[in-house]
Amino acid sequence: MSDGAPLVEMSGIRKSYGGVVALDGVDFSVGDAEIVALLGDNGAGKSTLIKVLSGVTQPDQGVIRLHGKPVRFRTSKDAIAAGIETIFQGSALVDQLSVARNLFLGREPSRRLLGLVARLDQATMERASRELLKRMGIHHHVDPRSPVGNLSGGERQSIAIARAMHFKADLIVLDEPTNNLGVEETSRVLQFIQETKAAGRSSVFITHNIFHVFQVVDRIVVLRRGRKVADLPASETSLEEVERLITGVTEPGGGSRS
Repeated sequence: MSDGAPLVEMSGIRKSYGGVVALDGVDFSVGDAEIVALLGDNGAGKSTLIKVLSGVTQPDQGVIRLHGKPVRFRTSKDAIAAGIETIFQGSALVDQLSVARNLFLGREPSRRLLGLVARLDQATMERASRELLKRMGIHHHVDPRSPVGNLSGGERQSIAIARAMHFKADLIVLDEPTNNLGVEETSRVLQFIQETKAAGRSSVFITHNIFHVFQVVDRIVVLRRGRKVADLPASETSLEEVERLITGVTEPGGGSRS
């Protein structure tokens, strides 16, 4: 790690789709053990920026640095291998598979029988799953052997977050993690975000619920029409000011749009 370098730093990121400029030279960074909110109206460029960070989309221009060193993510597997886990809206879980299988999806442990045939190590997956469910506070009513399709929205979101935490991701990106959740489920997800910080990991929190932002984040970045228009410590701004920045009522620097 380079001394003083952010965990992740994106510089001059540009991305166009035909004649539509989705990102116009965006700079974005996340420090160690920092929670950053990425906000903006629909079409602001949030999803595109996160897809670039997670290796799903390739930028037209710009550089991504990890611990101060330039990296290039050609696929999502590259980003995951570098310690960046992205939980897109919908959780990307397989309903027919068990909770345990979803927690280890794509990274299932195996053991060899008689040194020849490799089989999934179900016992290891279930044991680790029970420990994770206990940490999440849902172990009393979620069986790691049950299909994940039987779970509520908040429980599914918890499973996706736990998967990222279990594999020790340095950065967890959460895309609308509280969307359509009840009060108790939302509280649990926000608690998990805070726990990632306590564990020394960083998070990017994308949401339309600004009230939730001020409960957990350290810094707020606002995009509008593909450009970054604000980058503020949460303690130095207000919900009302952030709303004005998102809609364009307040221009960068505190001025008002005429």
